[in-house]
Amino acid sequence: MRHKCKRHLLGRPADQRKAMLRSLATNFIKSSHHEIVTTQSRAKALQPILERLMTLAKRGDVHAIRQAGRVVYNHSTGEALKSHNGKLIELTVLRKLFQQIAPKVANRQSGFTRIVKMPPRRGDAAPMALIQLVDH
Repeated sequence: MRHKCKRHLLGRPADQRKAMLRSLATNFIKSSHHEIVTTQSRAKALQPILERLMTLAKRGDVHAIRQAGRVVYNHSTGEALKSHNGKLIELTVLRKLFQQIAPKVANRQSGFTRIVKMPPRRGDAAPMALIQLVDH
């Protein structure tokens, strides 16, 4: 029986849903203020994925990096990062997650993101939400 096994299906097949949530998670990490505006149902589906990524980022070992790499697309963020030997290296999504976001959430046990409801979208009146990183 499938009791209490409900998922946020979002009206899409599994492969499209997974790709959309991976893309939303990548854009969340890539954004400069660590927040994105999306529909409420997508934000609710995205929140557990982001919580798991933040937990992996807090762990910070090689296995956690590989597990997070299975979830997000490791694109370039368009920024450069200075390494310990003075060379400039490309800042990717995974590096940003593990080097910049992980220290911000290191003192929290859980609840790394919040969902704030926004006015409905103009055009189709879809309920919108802002999902953002709680960093204090």
